[in-house]
Amino acid sequence: MPQYSEGQLFSATQDVRVLRWPVETQELEQLRRRGIPRLLVVENGDIPPVPSDPREDWIRAPVSRADFAARVAALRARAGTHRVPVLDQDGLLRYGSRMVPVSPTQTNLLQPLVERYGTLVPRYELIALLSAHRGTASQNALDLNIMRIRRKLAPLGLRIRTANARGYLLEPGE
Repeated sequence: MPQYSEGQLFSATQDVRVLRWPVETQELEQLRRRGIPRLLVVENGDIPPVPSDPREDWIRAPVSRADFAARVAALRARAGTHRVPVLDQDGLLRYGSRMVPVSPTQTNLLQPLVERYGTLVPRYELIALLSAHRGTASQNALDLNIMRIRRKLAPLGLRIRTANARGYLLEPGE
């Protein structure tokens, strides 16, 4: 059975990123924040991390092609059921294979919702962000912006749920 070195593994897949552990820890943190599936190649003698994210796994090189393919397939399957939205600095919101452009104001409001995907973001925090971006803001201004964002999210399969008088929650649509 053929064995593959670390260098041969790095170009083997596009949707699952292959990183050297612990050398590429900084890039790993960026990929974690963006929700991109990661396969860590543990270097000789290093202790592998204990992944708590279903989009992360590790393998020690050299590895057979079959073992590598099985790890990548498992990550792909797990990542497909644990998608997270990604908001980039260019104002593009991505979810799965779809994306929509959002305005600078919408980007500002979406950032905490994306960072805390599936968790309540307090209303007062979003009003403060809106005020910082526009000078002053009211609850009505926030409601109007949330309404506009909801329209953009629908084609992605995302929605914003309102927790009355408390805040908002970004989650998968039904």
